[in-house]
Amino acid sequence: MDGQVRLQIFGGLRLWRDGTEVTVGPPHRHTVLAALVVARGGTLSTSALVDAVWGEHPPSTAVNQLHRHIGNLRRLLEPALAPRTAGSRLLAAPSGYRLDTSAAESEAAFFDDLLARGRAGGPQAPACWRELAELVRRPLLAGLDPAALTRPPFAAMERARIAAAAEAMAAATEAGDAASVLAAVREVAADAPWDEPLHAALVRGLVAAGRRAEALTLFEEIRVRLAEELGVDPSEVLRAAYERALREPALSAPRTGPAGPPPPAPGHGPDTLPLPVAGFTERPELTDALEQAMADVGPGTTVVLTALAGMGGVGKTALAVHWARRVARQFPDGRLYLNLRGFDPGARPVDPGEALAMLLVALGEPAEESAEDLPLRAARFRAAVAGRRLLLVLDNARDAEQVRWLLPGAPGCLVLVTSRNRLSSLVVREGARVVSVDRLAPAQARELLANRLGPQRLAAEPEAVESVLATCGGLPLALSIAAARLAISPGLTLADVAGDLAGRQLAALELGDPDTDLRSVFAWSYRALSPSSARLFRLLAVHPGPEISLASAASVAGLPVARTRTLAQELCEANMLSEHARDCYTLHDLLRAYAAGLPAEPDDDRPSALGRLLDHFGHCAVAAGSAISTRPELRELQAALPGAVVLEFADRPTGMAWYAAEYRTILTLLRSVHDEGQLRRIWSLAYASYLYTYQQGWSQDEIEILRIALGAPATVSPVREVLEGRLGLARAYAQTGRFAQADELLIPLLAEVPALPATPRATVLRSAGWVRGRQGRHREALEYAQQALAVYRVLGSDNHIARELNAVGWYHALLGEYEQAIQSCEQALPLLQATANHRAEAATWDSIGYAHHHLGHFPRAVECFEHALDGYREASDQVNEAEVLDHLADTRLALGDPAGARAAWQRAADLLTGLGHPEATTLRAKAAAHGPGGR
Repeated sequence: MDGQVRLQIFGGLRLWRDGTEVTVGPPHRHTVLAALVVARGGTLSTSALVDAVWGEHPPSTAVNQLHRHIGNLRRLLEPALAPRTAGSRLLAAPSGYRLDTSAAESEAAFFDDLLARGRAGGPQAPACWRELAELVRRPLLAGLDPAALTRPPFAAMERARIAAAAEAMAAATEAGDAASVLAAVREVAADAPWDEPLHAALVRGLVAAGRRAEALTLFEEIRVRLAEELGVDPSEVLRAAYERALREPALSAPRTGPAGPPPPAPGHGPDTLPLPVAGFTERPELTDALEQAMADVGPGTTVVLTALAGMGGVGKTALAVHWARRVARQFPDGRLYLNLRGFDPGARPVDPGEALAMLLVALGEPAEESAEDLPLRAARFRAAVAGRRLLLVLDNARDAEQVRWLLPGAPGCLVLVTSRNRLSSLVVREGARVVSVDRLAPAQARELLANRLGPQRLAAEPEAVESVLATCGGLPLALSIAAARLAISPGLTLADVAGDLAGRQLAALELGDPDTDLRSVFAWSYRALSPSSARLFRLLAVHPGPEISLASAASVAGLPVARTRTLAQELCEANMLSEHARDCYTLHDLLRAYAAGLPAEPDDDRPSALGRLLDHFGHCAVAAGSAISTRPELRELQAALPGAVVLEFADRPTGMAWYAAEYRTILTLLRSVHDEGQLRRIWSLAYASYLYTYQQGWSQDEIEILRIALGAPATVSPVREVLEGRLGLARAYAQTGRFAQADELLIPLLAEVPALPATPRATVLRSAGWVRGRQGRHREALEYAQQALAVYRVLGSDNHIARELNAVGWYHALLGEYEQAIQSCEQALPLLQATANHRAEAATWDSIGYAHHHLGHFPRAVECFEHALDGYREASDQVNEAEVLDHLADTRLALGDPAGARAAWQRAADLLTGLGHPEATTLRAKAAAHGPGGR
């Protein structure tokens, strides 16, 4: 038999060989091994194993698959085993298999051993019962398929676990030691809410420990649960325990005094905390959370557990050590620090048994043989800290299971854990508080640099400081490395470092030490990811951010949304990704750079991932644009690649909301992607997206996006869309007062009008009217609008006829021809109302109101403006809503209502401020001018 084997079943199935944990393999292999372990040396037939793995509906290949799993498990347990030999651990038996392990090798066998030794009585029995309770407090085979756990071998082991907890509670109560197993048995009872013998034993144990009120409360909870959910009364055994609790306040005397050695003299406990970090920057928002945890530590409280979770390099260890040093005086019996090396590049994580040995030595306890059993060592540790007020810092934990064995059981202790993972199960089972450590705020990042370099140096190179801060993105380790480079090389300037960082990012943050090399630090977390989540992380490098929606992440990965959410959550658990809102994530720029530098795996295909991402945004932009406007969709939009997620939008608000969330990402993609293979997708995205900038009044962005679209080669740019793009760019130039550039585009198009088909001819004429209107050439604008109207009448498009009737009316109004303006616009209203075009109808009401205002019909003008506001609000068009409010304010002022005018201008300014619109300042000035101190 080669090598030492350890098989864990409580808290999850795990296998160690010669002290190193071994991956069991796929889920079905896990289930086969778990079934053999819980059989506790008994033989399981082939049919029983097939049932344990697949249940009532096994595949036709189940037996063949089972035999392959058996062969693989034999080689896992005995690597030196020759092919096709049986070995000495996983043995063939008549019609089945059995696993031969000792109590030192299998928790299932150890369970039987503890049970037998406890039942045998004698001096060792109380310790056996305590250890058994600690063993079974962990759930059986956590992580195994829940359906499998209901099948015979697992259900039998779960019944044995519950019965053992009840027996341990009864034995400890009888021995006057009830308090030592109460916490463990209560956890088992929580897993078995209907097991009345277990709850009866727990009621008796609570009374024995002097907690009679809790016992009576527990009985009442069970009685109500049985009545409400099963419609039955408590059993005789449970009622008998209750009645005895009423008669006897304490069945036996609770234990008093510490279980271990007396605590050391106050102030003389061991102190293994590291030295404080140089140049530490205070983070009040985090230390406040830690102080709150401290406030909960008192003589009567149980252990308080706080976890600091965050990405590598974010400053968890520095914060933990700094704060531990600050409160050290409040823990006179010991301040212990232990690096668990959960993500150490050069060493395996510290085994819980090794960690306990180190803690025991630090507490002055004698070292034991390395073969000492883990539960026994954990019990020795808890005994050693009993009665002490201890601070324990567990740094760089890999997972909750590594930490769980190291938790003291004594009141008045505080445990501070740091990890790159969230340690969620510690929250669920141990009630831990998780304090998320995020990147530094800008002011804190600047303070860190000042602490390391001195404020004078920062003041001398302010632009370089801003560049360093931007590149490091608030990551303390990155900032510290940048400062260290300057300290190591006095000839360097901040500008030198800033330039190097901007050009080389991660390469510029290397000092030759793997503990502080950012690539190494990130690699520790990356290597702990599952293959699927690691692939998603690599592919997210093609997403420019700053925010990553779930749909865009799924498109990058080419996976269903639900599967992508699961993988994204794994990345969040590992703090390689942050979820700042539901299904909305962020990836630190330095992590993105790290992901981009990772070697591609065969199934990555990053060009296809980028193509899917662009297809996602392009098709969604078209769909959202169609919901926002009546503008036709792109005719030439190519089919999306398989795996690209295409969303649908029911109305204008949902389309606008999508654009608001994704606009920065779209703009970054348009600016950054220059791959010739993606030009068609970039063109489609640019053309589809410029409408949003137009709606928001962001003319500069509109110009940039349209220039990107028009810069695409003719081979990828359909003629119709090119025409509309050139007209859109002309309008945007005119909107920003760049009239010469607008004319450079418009005049050649006007020359082509006679030769154009009717629809594009009308489009050019309409746009020409708009540009001339912005130039103040209102008579020409009216003429172009009338020509466009004539073409639309021939085409018979009521929607276009109505919109152009409003344009004609508007230019009449600008020319002072108000009666003609009203007449033209009123012809448009019934056509627009018939087509439910709320935005165009609102624009027409605004034109009519403007004309009535200038005719002095102020009450009628107010009515028209109110109609216009209703329409724009219905359409969620805040830019035009603000323009109508400006008109309404003028009319309110004319009516002698300066307060009403001021309120309208203020509302308009607020709307445009929220959109980042440049006109907000003008409107706010108008409101101020007509305030209490204005005219």
